[in-house]
Amino acid sequence: MSVCLICAWIFFSALRKTGLAFAFTLLTVFFLGSCLHTYQNNSFENNPLKNLTAKDYIDFQGRLYKSPTRGHERDYLFLKVEKISYDNREVKTHGNLRISVLHTQEMVSSSDLNTHDRIKVSAKLSPSQGYRNFKPSTMAQYLKSQNIHNRAFTKSPMLVEKLRSGKKASLPRIISILRRKLQRGIEHHFYDPRNSRLSSQGAVVEALLLGERGRMDPEISGGLQDAGIFHLFAISGAHIAIISFFLFSFFRFLRIPDRANYILLIFFLLLYASLVEGRPSVMRATIMALALLIGKLIWRKVSLLNTLGISAFILLMLNPFNLFSIGFQLTFAATLSIILFFPKIINYLPRLPLRVSEIFALSLTAQMGVLPFVALAFNRITFSALLLNFAAIPVVALIMLLGYMFLLFALISPLAAGILAKLIHSLVTFLIATSHLLDPIPGISFRIPTPSFFIVLGYFFFLGLLLLPTRIRRQKLFISICLTIFLGLLVTHPFPSHSKTLKLTFIDVGQGESILVEFPGHKKMLVDGGGTPEDTFDIGERIVSPFLWQKGIKKIHYLLLTHAHPDHMNGLKAVAKNFKIEEFWEAFSPKDNPSYAELRKRLSPKTTCRRMFRGQEEQIDGVKIEILNPIQANPFVSKILNDESLVLRISYRQTAFLLASDIGKAVEKELLQSSFTLQSDVLKSPHHGSDSSSSVEFLSAVAPQILIISVGAGNRYNLPNPVVINRYRKAGAQIYRTDHTGAVEISSDGQNLSLRTAFKSR
Repeated sequence: MSVCLICAWIFFSALRKTGLAFAFTLLTVFFLGSCLHTYQNNSFENNPLKNLTAKDYIDFQGRLYKSPTRGHERDYLFLKVEKISYDNREVKTHGNLRISVLHTQEMVSSSDLNTHDRIKVSAKLSPSQGYRNFKPSTMAQYLKSQNIHNRAFTKSPMLVEKLRSGKKASLPRIISILRRKLQRGIEHHFYDPRNSRLSSQGAVVEALLLGERGRMDPEISGGLQDAGIFHLFAISGAHIAIISFFLFSFFRFLRIPDRANYILLIFFLLLYASLVEGRPSVMRATIMALALLIGKLIWRKVSLLNTLGISAFILLMLNPFNLFSIGFQLTFAATLSIILFFPKIINYLPRLPLRVSEIFALSLTAQMGVLPFVALAFNRITFSALLLNFAAIPVVALIMLLGYMFLLFALISPLAAGILAKLIHSLVTFLIATSHLLDPIPGISFRIPTPSFFIVLGYFFFLGLLLLPTRIRRQKLFISICLTIFLGLLVTHPFPSHSKTLKLTFIDVGQGESILVEFPGHKKMLVDGGGTPEDTFDIGERIVSPFLWQKGIKKIHYLLLTHAHPDHMNGLKAVAKNFKIEEFWEAFSPKDNPSYAELRKRLSPKTTCRRMFRGQEEQIDGVKIEILNPIQANPFVSKILNDESLVLRISYRQTAFLLASDIGKAVEKELLQSSFTLQSDVLKSPHHGSDSSSSVEFLSAVAPQILIISVGAGNRYNLPNPVVINRYRKAGAQIYRTDHTGAVEISSDGQNLSLRTAFKSR
């Protein structure tokens, strides 16, 4: 690194070779970043709290390093741990812990805590590995970027004890107390008596003004994401620009000189960044704004590219893990694209009133830079933002202007705050309605499989070539055609997923079940979609859909629901929305079940729905599928039972898989007395390894070589049962558990089986 820096200095000062000096400077920065990343990574990985493992509840003591985050079903506490107690011993340690505190009927929130309060909390460590499905865990990278060493959860706010308050003179504590007072003001004026909580409009106001998105309605968030305007709710560059514009205009109205204006802007931006407690998106936008303002104070004329580079350098020096954060990538890709392409595009647009041309050019150039990143990270293509921004940006700006006036009045004049709250409520309602204006237009916003690195690289390569000066005839035309081709490939992703063998992947969905069946050729079947009983974490959207997109899948030919229990069904709601479904298979339908009704509502009218019962068979690309359970009866039932689960035997030439869902010993006995062939090379453990199933006689008849248990680490049911595990061992089967190995993929060529796991290939 030192050698590169010396070479850069020699080439710049002595030899006047600015190009080589710049190259060696880049090398210096690269080596500096690599060293810093290695040091920070080693420090993070070796932290004692990160490497702490325990199955039971632990008493954690320490101080809160930021304000609690509040949500609908839980709160999050951010604790700088100093001491832990477990197994009748007390240990001093250090590290940052995020604790999820579930709400209860007795207490809907943790006690009124603020930054630097010392607390003691009894909590259980969350599984550290997350969901492992043959791709790097996004949770692990997120925790690193937030400098959170471990996660834990506690079942009640009553297990959180405040030991003593922090120092009154502490600036972070003062800001935390002010922030909580402002939240109370929003809660008071935007209260929903029907649900006894913050209204949907109030949650949007809280997100826009304070960066707190935990209480936003998932349906509203989903609609904003589909519309491509959700970025306006993550306090970032747009917010800082709006705040700076209003403040700058106000100070100019007061006839304050520009240099003094810049100094005041710097002060208020720092104050605002403190108020929202330095959230990453705010830090990025604030540092970029400060670099620009300081540059104007010193040099008056500032290069935007230099400002962007300095901002990125500072952020990466503060936290090198930012480089792999999608927020960091989107921020700088959008800003760089605007800087490079806005001056060129605006020249081709007519001058329209109300800055319509400028808004369109900003939206277009930002989209040009972030489109591949959004496709890679979120599997989403959204064109609606180009039109909706015309309405959304002015409305958001007006809500923010009135909103900050409302926060001020909420502290000093409740009557004035109430009047403003009604006006803001109407504006937020209009904004939410705006996000659905283009819903009827097909193709305006849709999901796609993960594009290949080659397509993304080609897109950025030809996008960069557009900036080169014209040297040959029709150069721009040729580059534009190539860019359009790669854009088309990126947006349409025309390459369907293909499999040469029969392949079953038992997806890691925690305590639940989801199995992808890839038939020889192009056809796909998804058996169940996982899910949580509370449905607070969308397994289908966050785990199953990304796994399918990563494999290049955008159509599911057969979507199968074994039975309508949450751990099998809830994840299918997002799958039905995100993918084209040709056929939907089920046996029984529960009455008066809102989650099931939502699943059926999300299925396309073009989807063929079929009832499948014992004795039915299907042939799909040379693969035989036999339905072994349940017995045909009235399909509409008041209650879904485990013994009414669909059971499939999938056979391909000389190999067979038995997917036993959640059946118990009674159904196993029925199957033993039937004429069905049960022998299978692979058995999916009935009911997640519960002692209510997997009888010795059933295992003897199936005689599996491989046994798969789909189960979540540290689940509340203590599954799989040790007695059942012992039965599996005595049956001579190789046992694979998704809580130990992550996803399990088994391929069959009709004669032989090959197996690999996400955690450790075999």
